[in-house]
Amino acid sequence: MPRKTITLTVVLLLAVCVWWLMQVDREVSRFEFTPDDTQILPIITNPEQAPDSWDINNFRAFFIEYRLQRDRVRSNELEILNNMLDNPNISAEGKRKAEEQMLALVETMEKELLVENLLKAQGYRDAIFFWHHGMANVVVQSEKLSEREFLQIVEMVSSVTGAKMDEVTVVEHEGQ
Repeated sequence: MPRKTITLTVVLLLAVCVWWLMQVDREVSRFEFTPDDTQILPIITNPEQAPDSWDINNFRAFFIEYRLQRDRVRSNELEILNNMLDNPNISAEGKRKAEEQMLALVETMEKELLVENLLKAQGYRDAIFFWHHGMANVVVQSEKLSEREFLQIVEMVSSVTGAKMDEVTVVEHEGQ
């Protein structure tokens, strides 16, 4: 794939991310956060690592915190890959691998955005989608999912990602 196409794709994706961050910023500004010394929100240092091990019920702003941290991690990854592509000392093979990693990252970001927006379109207040090594994890803001709702989510994620239905995990999160 030509470098021009990759660069254009990355620029377009960054524009979408900036628009999305502006939407998140508007949503965050609607809330009034007051410090609470009794409950400290953990900072997610690696959002791709074991999301099912997080104690998400203790998160007041789980969805916002996760997206912000995911965007920080992705920005760093994209910056590193762009630096590799711009570095004249990197071999052609190294640049090819960096391009492949960038394309895989862009594909993952597109899947995340598509799944999360489809879930919101289905009526869920919020959703987070994790895609890692072919496994899909979804957290939806819902008090109690019916079996029908659970199956609809699994089928939709499976169709978007190509994952088998048994590779999709759905978690309910009672958001405030």
